[in-house]
Amino acid sequence: LEGNLEWPSDIISELCHTDVDNPFPVWQNGTLSPCFNQIICGSLAHVFTAVVSACYLSVPRFGYSLPSLAVGWNIRAASALLLLLLFIGDLVLALELHKQSIYLDILTNGCASIAWLVHFGAVLALQASAYRRTRGPELFAVLAVLPIPNFAFTIAAYVQDSEHLNTSNPWQVVRLALTVSRAALVLVYILAFTFPCYKPRGESLHVNADDVAPLIVTESYGGETVAEDGCSCLSRFLYLWLNPQLKQGQRGELERPCDVFQLPHKLRTKACLAELALKTSQVKLLWVLHKAIGTRYYLLGLLKLLASLLSFAGPLLLSALVGFMETKGAPLSKGVWFAVGLFLTTFLAAFLRNIFVFEVSKVALEARAAVVSTIYAKALQVSGSALARFSMGEVVNFMSTDTDRLVNFFRSFHEVWSLPFQFALALYLLYLQVGVAFLGGLCVAVLLVPLNKLLAARILENNKQMLIHKDSRVKIMTEVLFGIRVLKFYNWEEHFTQKINESRKKELSHLKALKYLDAVCVYTWAALPVVISILTFLTYVLLGNTLTAAKVFTTLALVGMLILPLNAFPWVLNGTLEAKVSLDRIQRFLLLRNQDFAGSLVVVVGKVGCGKSSLLAAITGELNRCGGVVHVQGREKGFGLAAQEPWIQHATVRDNILFGKDFDSGFYQAVLEACALTDDLNVLPDGDQTEVGENGVTLSGGQKSRLALARAVYMDKDIYLLDDPLAAVDADVAQHLMEKCILGILKNKTRILCTHRIEFVEKADMVVLMDGGTVVKTGIDQPITYNQINQTIDQSWKELTNEPVPEERLTTIGEEQKQTGGLAWTVYKSYWRAVGGCMAFSVLLSLLLMQGTKNVSDWWLSYWISNVKTNGSELVSLMAGPLSASVLLLPDRFPVPLLHSNPLSNMSSELKFYMTVYGSLAAANTVFTAARAFLFAYGAIHAATVIHKRLLSNVLKATVTFFDTTPLGRILNRFSSDVYTIDDSLPFVLNILLANVFGLLGMLVVMSYGLPWVLLPLVPLGLLYYQTQRFYRHSSRELKRLCSLTLSPVYSHFSETLSGLATVRASGHVARFEEENERRLDENQRCVFISNAAGQWLDIRLQMIGVAVVTVISIIAVIEHQIRSIDPGLVGLALSYALSITNLLSGLIFSFTQTEMQLVSVERTEEYSTNIPLEPQHCSTVPSSWPEHGRVEFRGAVMAYRPGLPNALDGVSMAMLPGERVGVVGRTGSGKSSLFLALFRMVELNQGQILLDGKDIGQVGLSQLRSKLAIIPQDPFLFSSSVRENLDPSGHYIDQRLLDALEQCHLTDVVQRIGGLDAEVGERGKSLSVGQRQLLCLARALLTEANVLCIDEATASVDHKTDMLLQKTIRERFKDKTVLTIAHRLNTIMDSDRVLVMHAGKVVEFDSPAVLCQREDSVFKKLLCGTD
Repeated sequence: LEGNLEWPSDIISELCHTDVDNPFPVWQNGTLSPCFNQIICGSLAHVFTAVVSACYLSVPRFGYSLPSLAVGWNIRAASALLLLLLFIGDLVLALELHKQSIYLDILTNGCASIAWLVHFGAVLALQASAYRRTRGPELFAVLAVLPIPNFAFTIAAYVQDSEHLNTSNPWQVVRLALTVSRAALVLVYILAFTFPCYKPRGESLHVNADDVAPLIVTESYGGETVAEDGCSCLSRFLYLWLNPQLKQGQRGELERPCDVFQLPHKLRTKACLAELALKTSQVKLLWVLHKAIGTRYYLLGLLKLLASLLSFAGPLLLSALVGFMETKGAPLSKGVWFAVGLFLTTFLAAFLRNIFVFEVSKVALEARAAVVSTIYAKALQVSGSALARFSMGEVVNFMSTDTDRLVNFFRSFHEVWSLPFQFALALYLLYLQVGVAFLGGLCVAVLLVPLNKLLAARILENNKQMLIHKDSRVKIMTEVLFGIRVLKFYNWEEHFTQKINESRKKELSHLKALKYLDAVCVYTWAALPVVISILTFLTYVLLGNTLTAAKVFTTLALVGMLILPLNAFPWVLNGTLEAKVSLDRIQRFLLLRNQDFAGSLVVVVGKVGCGKSSLLAAITGELNRCGGVVHVQGREKGFGLAAQEPWIQHATVRDNILFGKDFDSGFYQAVLEACALTDDLNVLPDGDQTEVGENGVTLSGGQKSRLALARAVYMDKDIYLLDDPLAAVDADVAQHLMEKCILGILKNKTRILCTHRIEFVEKADMVVLMDGGTVVKTGIDQPITYNQINQTIDQSWKELTNEPVPEERLTTIGEEQKQTGGLAWTVYKSYWRAVGGCMAFSVLLSLLLMQGTKNVSDWWLSYWISNVKTNGSELVSLMAGPLSASVLLLPDRFPVPLLHSNPLSNMSSELKFYMTVYGSLAAANTVFTAARAFLFAYGAIHAATVIHKRLLSNVLKATVTFFDTTPLGRILNRFSSDVYTIDDSLPFVLNILLANVFGLLGMLVVMSYGLPWVLLPLVPLGLLYYQTQRFYRHSSRELKRLCSLTLSPVYSHFSETLSGLATVRASGHVARFEEENERRLDENQRCVFISNAAGQWLDIRLQMIGVAVVTVISIIAVIEHQIRSIDPGLVGLALSYALSITNLLSGLIFSFTQTEMQLVSVERTEEYSTNIPLEPQHCSTVPSSWPEHGRVEFRGAVMAYRPGLPNALDGVSMAMLPGERVGVVGRTGSGKSSLFLALFRMVELNQGQILLDGKDIGQVGLSQLRSKLAIIPQDPFLFSSSVRENLDPSGHYIDQRLLDALEQCHLTDVVQRIGGLDAEVGERGKSLSVGQRQLLCLARALLTEANVLCIDEATASVDHKTDMLLQKTIRERFKDKTVLTIAHRLNTIMDSDRVLVMHAGKVVEFDSPAVLCQREDSVFKKLLCGTD
């Protein structure tokens, strides 16, 4: 090895014609040596000039042309060109003269010619860029100064040498003249910086249209700047293009997604899809991705291979350097070359690794854009029946979890082949160092492979089970949030809290197993290097070899490299398997059958569940056609669809109506008038610019229905499908809609109207009567009469069809408030408290002891080597007798038992002492490692339990107003992704962070102890590190938050699209929704891309700091070796630590940033655990029999839903007598439902009182109050559980009571058909039609013993006959109870004792129906007659 490493000095000696012992003198004959002058001052300076200039060759051109060229730029361009020619001339002369220094001259002139050629190109490029009105980069002035010392010393040498002044040798004189000319031209170049940067002649401020250049050139940043495109090579390698963005972050200007740079053009979704579009004939997703981005991705593997090979050069050069330290009198040049080698290999490895990671992240982004868009497009095409196989959550999971797993495969694929390669290479290098002794340590490592496999399998299984229970918990939570009003009305919070907690308990049991298995992994990860090192060294010594510092520290470095592939490979393999599972799931979805565009054209009436909505679904193509031939003319133009359950987007009223169409003021006003929305908009705070809450939660049922109808009308289609839009509105509004809208603005359209309001049937051109999914009669040949319809509905209930109803939306996220700045200390404190103070302290203490024992054991090894060498005896050879195989394969991990074995009787007592101490330290280290791993796991589980418990408790106590104003997706995110982060991701990254912090502290202590001089450069490098990471963290934190913020709209838009799929497809708006998905995806992708780039920006800088540390330590070691004898053991220890400092520094900041980002989830859950409005929890006890009579009295009740909104109840005063039946009527939005909300204290009164049997309900506990009242709410909400649990979740009643209630609601046949009381009703009750759901809600009320019953439009979606039967049931069952009924069908309340007429939150009339009908000015009478 030593002979081979003499070559650099030989080459330099040959090049410079100097002595081999001193090949590179700096000073010679009282001046700078020609060798140093030409190589360092000449060649190196010009190489730097060439590299920097090359970075400006691709600077973007500026769009405008200048009237004249800049003066300064002209001079500099001419100077650069002349310098190029002069250097080429000098090169030709050197070749002609063929002097002794010819090779030196060729090197210098060649470098200079290339440098000035590149520089000339850079000057021309800058002239055509935005730099032209400036003096250009300041660095260019520095570049011009660099060669001046070389010229000065060269001219001085020529002058001293008389040969260059002798005219008899003209070529030598010409060379002197050329050198002087070059120096003069450089001075001219520098002087050109003082010239004006452009000619002022004729420059004025033009206002004409032909003005060709703006006077002031500004470069806009933010959303207009395109990331990376058009940047120079240096800018790309060092991410200089990102600096303006990071400065924005530092100034706190990264607040919105539009502040982030635009995506590079090739990464935009359209470009990614265009690349895939060429290959869409392929069915397999993986094959399509392979064809589109495979070649580029596979080539990146070469970078990975080079970086892996270079990383192994470090330990080998470390071995050579420590060997050099151990050799007294070794030549300095050898040490210098080792130090230079260390610098170059660490630098190149870091550089290549950085490029590889960033390029792979770009490929992953392209794949993500393609997959997400493909899934979205497929969802818009797939048939409704095929889609019904999946719940909405599952389909959203294809786009979120499954896509993420598939994209992560791109990051781990190259690890699959590179990890085994690294492992094999590390083994080979270990073999070269310690021979067969490496088998001692390898045996343990190999034994751990099956353990790792077993652990990975158990972890995968537990993870799978945990996710199943998590999905179950999130599903229950989703339904709880959707049905929160029902939950609070029925006082079911405790039951559902218990149900969620049971699911959470199962989830946590698997999480616990997962964390303890992780702890075993962490333990083996941390303890394995120590165990392998000990066994390797013991085997090596027992085989009769001698340990040296070089061998020990090279082996330690290689063992470190051996552990990484061993530990990482199972995880990489698991990631690959997970990606395969997700790929198969997505592939199955993509192979679903597309929509069948076929249907039938009918006008439909019929009773509940007869198949009316199903028929409309067939027309839009949502159902599969099993047979027959059907045709819809003009299907491709789409339909105007008003679904039975109105689908409202989270947008303004106007945006909901326009639905992507241009605003036409006249037509828009006509639509508002036709749909009776004018009065409603006058009441809304911002008119048609009022933002509608999620699922239209801020609107009444009638307003939602009319808004959906207005949207359909504004589409201006030829065919209209109207699914009972008259159900949820009053009689007068229904009359208005029929006359002004259906028979008015739509009179020239084909209209298909499904309705229960048979009074309007006589106005139809054609009627079809349906029952049991079949057409009973059509009114084509003979009209169908009023009586025929009633007779059909009077028939006994037949077996009903399962009518699929469009699902409600899952989540929609509005503009969420993003936290800014650093995390508050309260977040850290709350997590500390959740873990438990003592537990957190124990974890830190075990970490400290673990790191301490590791560092002390490494120090002991170096002390052992140094001490033995100092005492003059090498480590003894133990070949006194042949070693038996049993000794080498002892099962004990640690060396202490070895000391008592017979074959080792010749071991010296000194060696026994060193080995015993070393083994004991290693044993202590493994104990503390185990303690740290298991204590941490326990603390993490405890924190996860506490945080979820607090969050759930608080959210379920929140006011209804909170749920009305907060998108449910936002709340659900806390319970799904944020809780998952706190359960799993946060402990994982926090564990790594703590290990990195203590590892870095231990490293700094050891390095400082080994080489105290290293503290000098470490101080400035430490400051640089602190400033760099601080600069990065400002932006990184905001970018991560923006990534989360822009991700929610992608998923919520997908959920919203799935909910309104029928409307989107029927109206022909598929392309617009695909574009919206692309826009939202691009907005998220740009944040992810810049966040990835910021990570690599930091990584390259930290890698360079690490390279500097390694270089500085090696240089200090070489210098100290020359000055005095230095301990090679300590140098080896310091250097082996320094080699891993690069990874540790970048690991520390990344783990810190990741931890900070994961703690954002704690911040978000903490916000909902402490800062949301809660319902009053105080209460005074009331007798269990209260209210005995059921007297309800309102006294001056005033209520507004939120501050700033108009009063929903405005001074309501009235009294209802015990056992009285009161009907409540009024226009939509008059305050009818608000009476019930006030009575149940869903919204607290601003002033006034409500008395129940004389007791102020404001003083009664909410739980007691709501349990004493019964309600049938407006929206029939069911949970996706059994019929039994929907009727009686607490299990209070026997089966017979439940069956009786169903019988009285005419639901027995339906329930028996779907499987009895234990049959599942489907996701949010989709196995039943809307009318059947309302009947089930009525059955709930029949079970209660409450003395006060509130019925809120409970029979709006049932047919007339069923309504009559139900009214009879209610009269009989609640004859002695106080009953308040809100009804749109006024005939249902004609037998009420009294009627309450509401308008704008006030009581207008309150008297018996008979009295009110006799008064001429009665509002009730006008409503009854159907007039305003």
